[in-house]
Amino acid sequence: MKSIEWTWIPKFTHPDISGVTFGGFYASRYIASQPNAFNGSGGDNPDVADYAAPGNVPAFSVAGKPAWRYVNYWNARKAAANANAIDGPGVHLLTAFEWASMAMLSHKYGLLPHGNNANTNPPADVTYTGEVAVLDEAVNARNATYHANLTGTGPATWNLMHHPNGPADLNGNMWEWTMGLHMQTADEAGHEGHALVLASLDVSLAGSPYGRSTSVGTGTLTDTDKSWTTDYFTSGGGVGATCYLIDSAGTRFTISSNTADTITVSSGNPASGPYEIVIDTGTDITSGMTSGQRILTLRDSDASLNGVAIPATAGGAGSSEYGKDIYYFNTADAGTAPNNIRTAIRGGGWSGGAGAGVFAMSLSKPPSHVYYNIGFRLGKAI
Repeated sequence: MKSIEWTWIPKFTHPDISGVTFGGFYASRYIASQPNAFNGSGGDNPDVADYAAPGNVPAFSVAGKPAWRYVNYWNARKAAANANAIDGPGVHLLTAFEWASMAMLSHKYGLLPHGNNANTNPPADVTYTGEVAVLDEAVNARNATYHANLTGTGPATWNLMHHPNGPADLNGNMWEWTMGLHMQTADEAGHEGHALVLASLDVSLAGSPYGRSTSVGTGTLTDTDKSWTTDYFTSGGGVGATCYLIDSAGTRFTISSNTADTITVSSGNPASGPYEIVIDTGTDITSGMTSGQRILTLRDSDASLNGVAIPATAGGAGSSEYGKDIYYFNTADAGTAPNNIRTAIRGGGWSGGAGAGVFAMSLSKPPSHVYYNIGFRLGKAI
C-alpha cells in the first residue's frame, strides 16, 4: 500500500472570483494519519504521543485509518515536511490556497461534498442521513461521544466532486490545519483582524513561497528546490509588499533580500525545517461580522485574498450556495510570539452539523492549539 495517495487538482478559473487561477497541485486523498495507525484503542497515536513533536516521523495519507489528532500547527507542518523523505520533494502541509481551490472547484460544478457531521454511530451526514462511514474506534475509545470516521470510508458523495478518487472528508470528520492563512490579534497594535497570507499563489516546487530549508546560516535560509526571481520577496519587489519569513519555530522575520534559492532576513537567524513566506494584507477580515455566523458571500475585491475563500459577509441564515457553512474568528490577544496569531482550520468536525462543510473556516485558534478533532492533510508541489 502506498503511504500517501494523491489526487491531481487541475488548474481552473471561477466566474465569481477575479484574477485567480486555482489548482495546479496534488492534494492527499485522506486526512493525515500516523504511519502505524490502526483501528482500536491507541490506534490514532502509535508513533507520536498526543501533543508531542513528530521528530522524524512522516505523515501518511491512506484509507481506513484513524486521523492524526492532538497535533498543533507547527507539528503538523513538520510532520508534513517529513513526508518529503517518502514522496518528495514538494510535500507540505496543505495550504489555504490549495484548500480554497478544492472548495471553489466543488462550488463551480454544484457538487459540494457531503460528510461526517452528525456525531452519530455509525458516522453520518446530518442532512443525508443514509450516508454513513466506518466508526473510528480509536477516538471512540477515548470518549464514547466522539464519532469520527476512519479516513475515506464514506460514500463517494463525501469526496471532492463526488468522485470515488477525490479527496475525502472535506466536510466534517476533522477540522484541518491549513498553511499560509493567519489572522493577527489585539496584541499587535494596529493589525487586529489583519490577514497574513502566502506571498504568492505559485504552487510550483521552484516558485512556491513555502518549503523546507536545506541549510541555514547567519541571517539566511536556503532551499535548493527553489528558483525564485532575485529580490522577488522584498518590499517593492515582485510581490510589491514587505514579506515575512515564518520559520520552523514560528518566528517571523522581515525579509531583506532573496536570491534564486536563499532568503536573507533583516535581523536574527532562522531555524531549519519547514517555512512559509507571508505578507500582511492590511485587510481586517472580521470587519462587520460576528463570529459563528454563516457565510453569505466570498471576497472578490482584494487580490491578495481572492484565492483563499475568505468570507466577505456572513449572517444568521447563511447561503445554501456555500452550504450554510460557519465562519469563526477571535481577535483577542492570542498569547506570546510565535503563538500570538490565529491560524486557519477548515472543514469542520464530526459534530459540526450543517455548519460544517468545505467552506467552513475558523480563525479562532492559535497555532499552538491541540484538540481531539483537529488534524491536517498534505499537498504536493511539482
